[in-house]
Amino acid sequence: MNTTTINSSIDPIASQPLAHYSPEVEQRVQQWLASGQALVWIPILSKENFPGVPPQILQFTDQHQEAMRWPIHRPEDLLTLPDGITGWLLPADAEDTDVSCGVWNGEVYILGVKDRRTGRKQTLLGERADAGQSAV
Repeated sequence: MNTTTINSSIDPIASQPLAHYSPEVEQRVQQWLASGQALVWIPILSKENFPGVPPQILQFTDQHQEAMRWPIHRPEDLLTLPDGITGWLLPADAEDTDVSCGVWNGEVYILGVKDRRTGRKQTLLGERADAGQSAV
């Protein structure tokens, strides 16, 4: 998977403008946090995040994502995520998301994920179907 960064201005977390900005995703994450609903972060099990882990282990572990949910109750909780690991961000009661999140050097980044081979946007459950398109 290839990550594409987008801007996030989540108060009180400092953020910086990034190359690929998506106001829709930023607004959605802000609404989640402002509503006070519980969120979860699930690490993306990929060679990019875990370069020394054999692919078979990553595939096996991916089947147990439910057990890896990291609770996010306040915006500040995002700063407790492991540095340099990208994960999915979603409301605790949701099943899928197209929002990912990571912390690098104390900065929180909200990201989109694209499949490196196809260039198509991805979600936690697989490839995202855009309006008018069916999922493959």
